[in-house]
Amino acid sequence: MDFNRKMKIRKYTALVIMLLGAGLIAVNLTGITENDILSSMGLMFLVIGAARLVQYKRITADSESLNARRIAETDERNVMLWTKARSLAFSVYSLATALAVVVLYILNMQATAQIVSYCLLSFVVIYWVCYFIISRKY
Repeated sequence: MDFNRKMKIRKYTALVIMLLGAGLIAVNLTGITENDILSSMGLMFLVIGAARLVQYKRITADSESLNARRIAETDERNVMLWTKARSLAFSVYSLATALAVVVLYILNMQATAQIVSYCLLSFVVIYWVCYFIISRKY
């Protein structure tokens, strides 16, 4: 995919995140629900989307910063580093979550352990689905 197109898609994604945040704030203000967390989440999405939008506009403002970003994202060493970091994070999260499930069962907190184990299961299932999609593509 062309890097300029990728950056444009990222800008649109940031705009969608901002709209989602505004929508959550609007839903909370209309009184449809009595949950105050919607406005907080909406504000969070609005701020994150705005920050990302400003960041991508700054990156795409001139060709020098765009080229520096392109090099940072496509350099083999950088790609290897973030790939290994994601792999390590997956392993550490999986082991820590599995350990947490065992400890929670020992502490007789079955309901909490079951929720944590479902989180681990969903994480592994997402990994498997992504693995099969990528293995078919490459």
